[in-house]
Amino acid sequence: MKSIEQYYALARDLFLEAHPEIKAGIAQLTEQDAATVGMTLPQLQNMQADRAYAAFTREKKLDGMLFAIQLAEPDKEVAAEAIEAYLRQHAAALGLSWEAFCIKNEL
Repeated sequence: MKSIEQYYALARDLFLEAHPEIKAGIAQLTEQDAATVGMTLPQLQNMQADRAYAAFTREKKLDGMLFAIQLAEPDKEVAAEAIEAYLRQHAAALGLSWEAFCIKNEL
C-alpha cells in the first residue's frame, strides 16, 4: 500500500495526462512567471498542478484523497485498505473515535 502522498501524486499525474490542455498550460509557465511570484519554475508548476487537480475535485464535489486512492490504486482490496487507513487518520485528526466517525458519516 502506498502512502497518501504517493496516491495523491499518482492521481494528480493521471489527471494531468487525462487533461493535456491543462498539462500544456502548466508546461508553458516560464522562469519569469515563477520569479514574479517568488518561486522557482518547478515550484510554480507543482503548485499549479495541485491547484488544477484540487479545482477538479471541488467542481465534482469529491474528496480529493479518496478520489486519489480510487484513481491510483488498481487493486480493489488494497484500495479499500488505503481508504480505511485514510479515514481512520481523518477521524483521529477530528478527535473522534473510529466508531463515532463511522456513525457520524453513516459508514
